[in-house]
Amino acid sequence: MGNDEETSSTSDSDRSSSLSELADRLSGGSGEVDKAGETGGSQSLSELAESLERRSDAEPTLDDEDLGEWDFVAQGEESGRESALDPKTEALLELTGGASNVLLNGPSDCPAEQGLCSRLMESRSEERVNLLVITITDTPSQRLSVLENYLNGPVGETAVVDVRNYNREVSYDEYDGPVTVRSVSNTQDLRRIGIVTSKILTEWEETSGQTTMCFHSLSDLLSLNDDHERVFRFLHVLRGRVQSAGVRAHYHFDPQQHDDQTVRTFQSLFDTVLQFDDDGSVSLL
Repeated sequence: MGNDEETSSTSDSDRSSSLSELADRLSGGSGEVDKAGETGGSQSLSELAESLERRSDAEPTLDDEDLGEWDFVAQGEESGRESALDPKTEALLELTGGASNVLLNGPSDCPAEQGLCSRLMESRSEERVNLLVITITDTPSQRLSVLENYLNGPVGETAVVDVRNYNREVSYDEYDGPVTVRSVSNTQDLRRIGIVTSKILTEWEETSGQTTMCFHSLSDLLSLNDDHERVFRFLHVLRGRVQSAGVRAHYHFDPQQHDDQTVRTFQSLFDTVLQFDDDGSVSLL
């Protein structure tokens, strides 16, 4: 028992050290450390998240032509909206209108989640909306089915980044509109996921209408990647890419699947967090 505790303590110390180095790099290579970490000499993942949040106003965005920026991630190794959302929820959604990156925080696979997802994917005007879906474990058909059942309004381009599609689907006859599917066969290839996503956004730069993005889900990605530090890096870069492209994105996250520190850490990456429950109640954290 004592040896196990000593091994765990050593592992935690090593991880904190690497996170401190990562914090320095994300700050622009200045070598400065936040005051919160000066006395301890190392930073926890949650402290790293806080330091990034303080720098959010000055964080760099990715150049469409410079996909090498994603090398930073690779280092380390029912239907038709029959049940309309209540006025309070609609008001909360209106408050998120200017947010580029929204965390959708609540239990997986419940009607409330599906309704909020589709509502966040809708156009805020009469123009067609371009839909980008990143799916980690669900098939493209499963995610498109949710949008088909709940989404209102005209749709322009639709693309799916399928991160775990071993048996590639070739037909989406039940979905109303053309669909482009880009596959990434390895769920741990975060750099590739980022590059494929960036390429789609670049291709759509001259396309009319708002682009919205659904990432389903962050919880699935974390469960398939033991190195949460790399996932943190990935999200940090992806948020900047989304913001620079003028995209409105949301990310599904089920806090019941993670420990408290992981929940706090990844929630802190987002300025806007929508909390929902099985009963349909919604609040803005």
